[in-house]
Amino acid sequence: MKQTKTVNLAGINFYLDEDAYFRLDQYLNQLKAYFKGETAAAEIISDIENRMAELFQQRIKNPQTVITLIQVEEIITILGKPGDFDKETTSEENKNSYFTKKKLYRDMDNSILGGICSGLGAYFNIDPTWVRIIFLIAILSGVSLLVYVIMWIIIPPARTTAEHLEMQGNPVNINNIAKAIRDEMDNLKTKFNDLSEQAKNAFKRNK
Repeated sequence: MKQTKTVNLAGINFYLDEDAYFRLDQYLNQLKAYFKGETAAAEIISDIENRMAELFQQRIKNPQTVITLIQVEEIITILGKPGDFDKETTSEENKNSYFTKKKLYRDMDNSILGGICSGLGAYFNIDPTWVRIIFLIAILSGVSLLVYVIMWIIIPPARTTAEHLEMQGNPVNINNIAKAIRDEMDNLKTKFNDLSEQAKNAFKRNK
């Protein structure tokens, strides 16, 4: 009889049989070695583990269910292996590789009031400005603000990297997770540099 081992992912305990445990441990070590040296390595690994936890939860009937090697291999296939994305692939291959159907979220990164319009813009692939104009016209035409409030309540916000990728309809694999976090880090660095430059210019003017 195989032993059962416990793994904690994203703060959630999962029970794996021995074969599944060693395969998952091997995969996580490969990921850590692959992203070693990157500034955002810890954030990338953390987000990948969060996605793993989501995929595990989708495949178990209750918290006590033991995860098998087959399920671990299935999740590894979905997320991809280190090095899989180093080789060039066509856009059509990327599109068909575990394509994620778009999900409707509130886009909190580009929100003005709740992120509903920017979320709808991402879902329907249109400029959020047009969605805001449509909402404004609808409200001025007599449509109750209650509709907007209800949408605010029932549409979840995109908080995690995986949710942002799902909002855009992109595959939630290690390549896209890493790219999204790198882009976020670059944006933060750019904003920080801009603020530093503005502060320096303001200091010079006030001297």
